[in-house]
Amino acid sequence: MRKERTLNVARALASQLHATEEAIDTALSEAAHLIEAYVTSRRAIHMSATLPGEVHENTLKAMLALNTAQQYMTAAHNELSRIQERVGITSIVNPDDQKFPDNPGKSGITDSIAGSPIAVP
Repeated sequence: MRKERTLNVARALASQLHATEEAIDTALSEAAHLIEAYVTSRRAIHMSATLPGEVHENTLKAMLALNTAQQYMTAAHNELSRIQERVGITSIVNPDDQKFPDNPGKSGITDSIAGSPIAVP
């Protein structure tokens, strides 16, 4: 019973971790699309690239902040994986009943979103 409860808690934690990682990835993608839309719009109205430079610069700064957030989430993910090993959970099944990869975070946040082991603190 305790192991089942531990696995249920671990699955819930993994789901939330992956949702957080996905949100950061989505925000990065949307910011990139914003820059693309900004450049396309600027060209469409024949506006000089030097006039609204702060828009581009601030969007890039936001993307750098999101990149930093992504790095922190990777660190959190890796630490949760270490905790997982300490409590003896060898694998966790995601809600789609697919086994998560054995090496989370090795390829970055995006690859880990598909699923990876997570620990129960």
